[in-house]
Amino acid sequence: MTNRHDKDHVDSREPRFAVALSDTDNDLRAVQYALNIVGVCDKQGDWRHKVHGIRVIHTGDWLNKWAPAIEMIDYFMHLRRTAPKGCDLRILNGNHELEILHRVERGEYGHLGAARTAFIRSRDLLHVFGRTLFLHGYPTLHLLRFLMQLREEKGDLNLFNDRVRKAFYEGDRALFRNKEGKVLMGNIKQAKLYYHGSSHDGEKRSVKISKLLKELGLHTVVHGHRPNMLVQKDEAVEMDTPGIRIVNNDNQPKKSLLGAALVDRKGEVVFVNAREMYWQGGEQKFKKQIREFLGLHL
Repeated sequence: MTNRHDKDHVDSREPRFAVALSDTDNDLRAVQYALNIVGVCDKQGDWRHKVHGIRVIHTGDWLNKWAPAIEMIDYFMHLRRTAPKGCDLRILNGNHELEILHRVERGEYGHLGAARTAFIRSRDLLHVFGRTLFLHGYPTLHLLRFLMQLREEKGDLNLFNDRVRKAFYEGDRALFRNKEGKVLMGNIKQAKLYYHGSSHDGEKRSVKISKLLKELGLHTVVHGHRPNMLVQKDEAVEMDTPGIRIVNNDNQPKKSLLGAALVDRKGEVVFVNAREMYWQGGEQKFKKQIREFLGLHL
């Protein structure tokens, strides 16, 4: 890892890096450990006051759908409320959070209370940082075509999250769960079969998806949802998406205790996991290298 900040021009008004978490599934310890390793938070889980230019993004399944942890919700509400100048927090909802909201509608999980439920419901379903798309599952043709339609109406991709939430929370579309009368747009059970299959005109879906992402001004996708074997995976070759990097950031952090991806505004990705820490010489050396990469002098 090298420090490239003097060479790269970055808009000082926007965070320079994103720290992406995925599928932590109620595990507050895994979240706080990852944020401490990269230098964003101290060991107690609070923002470091000297941190600047960092955006923390969680790509969904931050809660367990069967038993959502109040302390996990409260911690993210706290981080969002106390973020220092130049830093922020973007929490996306995955299939777990959408299932929780569905169960709340049925009268379950009343212990969460109105404020916590409102916090879950107000989270976005996707986020664009630089030229990288963050979302919970793999991008599908249905979803990307919908985003193209919204971009034509709104322009900036991050300006239409309200429309996206309305479509999936209140409208006729569903992301991960079949609902009567709704169009399922986001769930892929077998990603390789889906991407390598052909659409109605005979062109491979992976090629069409690549074209749509490029039209949207994107060249990197970071997602979770499908667990890997304790390390992140760069799936561009597997998915056969020309010119598009697809990163699966779900390395089962509940088991590995450490999982994150560092992404700059140009889409360069650095993985943070237990294997990388071992190869870099242990926790202290790994911390130092990552913090130098992020330009954090703590």
